[in-house]
Amino acid sequence: MSIIRQLIQIAAVEALRDMTIATDHVFAGSMDSLPGLLKDERRAVLVVSIEEGEQKGRIQSERGLFGRDTVLKLFVQAVVAVGTEDIVKGETVIVAALGETDAAYEALLNILDRQWRQVLTVSETPWALVFRGLVMAFGEIKDARASDPETGTKHAARYTLAEIEVLDEPLPGSIPAPVEAGLILMEADGDEGYGEVVRVFRALLSEGADWADWRKTQALLGLDRDRLLALGLGPLAEDEDRTTPPLADGAVLVVDGAEEVAP
Repeated sequence: MSIIRQLIQIAAVEALRDMTIATDHVFAGSMDSLPGLLKDERRAVLVVSIEEGEQKGRIQSERGLFGRDTVLKLFVQAVVAVGTEDIVKGETVIVAALGETDAAYEALLNILDRQWRQVLTVSETPWALVFRGLVMAFGEIKDARASDPETGTKHAARYTLAEIEVLDEPLPGSIPAPVEAGLILMEADGDEGYGEVVRVFRALLSEGADWADWRKTQALLGLDRDRLLALGLGPLAEDEDRTTPPLADGAVLVVDGAEEVAP
């Protein structure tokens, strides 16, 4: 689920950028660049990440490591940050921190929460469409307010964790339409430095496009060739990639309790 996980995070970040009161302050997993942007102001910020995933199944699963039903946890941090100037070793440094909650900050948080949910749910922008193409359904959603564990002071931050059922990780040689749409948008967005990532993703996804059908089935089921052959699924004798040579001329088939059978 590695490529699907990455594309969902990228799609969410790009879909939210400049579509909420956070403007372009939308980050993937961290906001390390934020302190230098704040000075005597408060700013709404969104941080998006994928925290964990789950692929339920049994030991005798119907599928291997690809093509499995997958649930990821989408983590969205909605934050109102403030900036102050501190003097450190004679130099002025901008320090960012979460604002302490008040009525104004509370209103900003509620607006931001509504906006990011609406963008990912109904926006018709290309990145929002990619996001919804990769996400099949939403499950349980939890949110919590941030607070200082020592003082109990509540901060102007809300953390939302949403379970999302997502598109199966593509089988080797397969590029589903939502994945292709995401790759095309990444290729078009040179400023974000996605170029090398796209090239690697395409190489990984394209591997196996020329495989025989039995090899694609093997990738789906996660079986070795002997077990695949025992199920009658391949490899077939006419496959170029066969692992056992054909019977030699003049071979004799011997079965216990039966007469010899010659070709």
